[in-house]
Amino acid sequence: MEISVEKIEGSTDVKYFYDSYTVHVGNHRILTVVTYCEITAGKWLKQAKKANNSKSLPKTLVVGFSVERQNDYYSRYGLLEFPYELLHICIGSHCLLYRLNDPDLYKPPKFLAHFLSDPEVIVVGMGIKEKSSHLEKDFQVKIKNAVDLNELAVKGMKRDELDLGRYDLDRLAKAVLGKHMDVLRPGRKIEWFKRKRPYYHSPELNDEKVMFTTADAYLCYRIGSQLFDMIHGKASSAIAAAAAAVAAAAKSRKNKKMKKGKKNKKGKK
Repeated sequence: MEISVEKIEGSTDVKYFYDSYTVHVGNHRILTVVTYCEITAGKWLKQAKKANNSKSLPKTLVVGFSVERQNDYYSRYGLLEFPYELLHICIGSHCLLYRLNDPDLYKPPKFLAHFLSDPEVIVVGMGIKEKSSHLEKDFQVKIKNAVDLNELAVKGMKRDELDLGRYDLDRLAKAVLGKHMDVLRPGRKIEWFKRKRPYYHSPELNDEKVMFTTADAYLCYRIGSQLFDMIHGKASSAIAAAAAAVAAAAKSRKNKKMKKGKKNKKGKK
């Protein structure tokens, strides 16, 4: 599956500190906003919540989610757990990449805590419970409804012969969405940043980083939405409707043949 990214010309805002991109994941077009401004991120979340709703779960919003650090550091005792630096949210065909500020220097992002604690928001992702725990510890941001995609796949697909609980994101995408959802990734570490811009307080994210991070958030959203449809009957209803349509068409063809056969018999007499 091909993915591509293009920065939207003239979309950079030096007052509210954001850049906009168009990312294509296969045939799907996603509009991505990258920012470290709380005002911009807060407005994005409000607009996204108004414009989207889950079809299989009325009055709920399914959100593809992840967080990450630029680098992992280790000591002789293991991984050093530094605060996350980048948060990804995908809702429908819209994605937000929010640069998290250092929690030791800045106040916790209240707009984010308010959104993720909303009982109508269902947050789906890989390893979501551990990430949720670290997010709450470092930023005082609690996710009220955190759903792990591996656990959801086990429940939704009911494929005991597959070890869905151990699949990574790419394998899970192919299992749930189809083999065509195969992201070709570079065999090297992706650089996060371009060179620093004079009017920004932080450097600009690399286009390649924006592209793959958007693709990952979008896959989380699509997988979660598809699995909820399976569990709550939409997918099975669609299959049943298709089967009924095929059966009706076959019956219609059979009736036509029978009528044609009776006419031929009458003609011979």
